[in-house]
Amino acid sequence: MRKFNTVLAAAFIVAPLTLLTACAPASTPVENTKTEQSTEQTSNEHLVMLNEGWAKAGETGGMTGVFGTLENMGDTDLTITGVKSDDAGMIELHEVTADGVMQEIQEDVVIPAKGSFELAPGANHIMLMDLKKDLLAGSEVAFTLELKGTDGKTVSIPFTVLVKDYAGANENYGGDESHAGH
Repeated sequence: MRKFNTVLAAAFIVAPLTLLTACAPASTPVENTKTEQSTEQTSNEHLVMLNEGWAKAGETGGMTGVFGTLENMGDTDLTITGVKSDDAGMIELHEVTADGVMQEIQEDVVIPAKGSFELAPGANHIMLMDLKKDLLAGSEVAFTLELKGTDGKTVSIPFTVLVKDYAGANENYGGDESHAGH
């Protein structure tokens, strides 16, 4: 009798699960935990994602950095031609030299086809300056990356990243005190 009750109990558990899976679509989407955005293009020539994107918290009037890995899933090299955000008065692509000096990148920044470009504290990053509002940990900041392909086509891709507390990578500006506090 005990064995019959165990089998009966198992049947009551398995039967509803079988019915539920029978009603499910053939391919159930899996939620991706990466922070990523992509274009809504009909072709995949200009498909860019930002994996593990985040920004350092910052105060109104101050500055912050945006970090993560930009991945070009397309078949064309993409050059970053600009970055825009309603949350900052000025935006630049920055690098940190071997001496720890932070400065604007002067040459073209290219995300190679099927390749990536890393944005990291103490290295290359997107610098949001003259913040128009406080960016507090747990909030989000939006920006748009403007890109041009080797095929001559241009695209603007919006991203939204989470703001986090971060102590910094101890960069400094060589002789330019207007950027203090990054």
